[in-house]
Amino acid sequence: MVLIRVPQRWEIAENSISNEAAFFNRRRFMKSILGAGVAIAATPILSGCQSQAKSSDLDLAAALETLPLDATPNPAFANLDRPLTRRELAGQYNNFYEFGGNKSIWPKAQTLPTEDWKVEVTGLVSNPQTYDLDDLKTKFSLEERRYRFRCVEAWSMAIPWLGFPMKAIIDAVQ
Repeated sequence: MVLIRVPQRWEIAENSISNEAAFFNRRRFMKSILGAGVAIAATPILSGCQSQAKSSDLDLAAALETLPLDATPNPAFANLDRPLTRRELAGQYNNFYEFGGNKSIWPKAQTLPTEDWKVEVTGLVSNPQTYDLDDLKTKFSLEERRYRFRCVEAWSMAIPWLGFPMKAIIDAVQ
């Protein structure tokens, strides 16, 4: 027997979500309440501490500023409805499940060896190829796209993406 579900009049359709302004204001309110409580509770504990930037934060900021990122901006992906997220924040907020399951594990990812990585394109292609990372950067023109990511973990970021379209490598191997 087929189950036919008729929604009730009072049920809200799944595509009728809260507008973004209400969504962010509600979160801001909850964060400020929680932040105030934590600050009050932590004041006696932290009263003698000095706030200094961690050396790992400084290392990441320096590394991000010196990366040679030569890419042509793609005008189709150039405009966002918000400013780009700070590079230091976006560079630290990643999941590296090879090293652990929490967001503060990003410094260990800096030790991941990335030399001699190869990408092999074989199978149902006319021109199988093996590329190393330098080949990918030189044979395919890099472009910058700006994307807005919104995650179910209650965060969103506007970040640049650097790479080349998948179509370029597919065309190369046919």
